[in-house]
Amino acid sequence: MFKENVVFSNVEKVLRIKENISILIGKINESYLFKYLTDADNDFYEPLSDRVDLNIFSKKLHELSTTFVIVYKENVAGLIASYFYDKPSLKGFITLVHIKQSFRGIHLSDFLVESVKSYANSISFKYIDLMVYKNNVSAYNLYIKHGFTVIEEKNGRCHMRWNSVLNTFNH
Repeated sequence: MFKENVVFSNVEKVLRIKENISILIGKINESYLFKYLTDADNDFYEPLSDRVDLNIFSKKLHELSTTFVIVYKENVAGLIASYFYDKPSLKGFITLVHIKQSFRGIHLSDFLVESVKSYANSISFKYIDLMVYKNNVSAYNLYIKHGFTVIEEKNGRCHMRWNSVLNTFNH
């Protein structure tokens, strides 16, 4: 059962997507996020703990990120953590995307990505960047589907960007 005050320290906005799907946007609770990441560690394309210290990463996300949590049938199904603090560049950055195994295949990630893009537009950010392994085909294709393009590829990792100006004309 989803409890907003356990997951978030501050909710900025709640989006009702469908009767049984909501997205909450705000500051995620550090201890909740640490447990979430620890539980999901081996569920990433490459274990997250091989790349970052989960405790430090949880603290950083709590302090600096705007997190989008998707709730499906009263359960946290996944999240996107993103940075929107570089106002001079008008560029946000998606640093973490995850859908729990039991909720995959029902396209919840589409709602999350679209919510991040809409949020960026609402605060006048023009770009969203992210990094993804090209071999992580499902993630790579998700971003392509939502208008992200590869701006650099190095050692199997793609730096991708969504540009609100370009994508306004494509829809």
